[in-house]
Amino acid sequence: MPVASTRVSADCEQLEGLIEGIIGLSLAQLRQRARRGEAPPLPLYASGVRYRRERRGEEAWQSIAETYRRKCGDCEDLVAARVAELRFAGEAGAKPRLYSPRAGLVHCIVMRADGTTEDPSKVLGMKGKG
Repeated sequence: MPVASTRVSADCEQLEGLIEGIIGLSLAQLRQRARRGEAPPLPLYASGVRYRRERRGEEAWQSIAETYRRKCGDCEDLVAARVAELRFAGEAGAKPRLYSPRAGLVHCIVMRADGTTEDPSKVLGMKGKG
């Protein structure tokens, strides 16, 4: 997701807010499944979902249900799904974190409650540094 390098920090804060919205929607979907007595989906890393970069200039924001249906997502889709999964399991402190690995690029990772990080994109097939 290209972002002007002079505005990365402000853009990261705004993007984290947008990702939190997708996490909220995803949590609602997980809770709805539970209320209906349906089993939760397989854990993200065992689900068959893979990382897929979107074309330059395109951006589709996916909830966990859409990511599982499509069997793919880019970094913010996978982070939103993973954070929702962690929060649903009781890890309230899990959150998205964005950083700029190089000028003009923003990448999303998961910050766990214990301070460790995960990169679902790398776990699910992304090559390179972010």
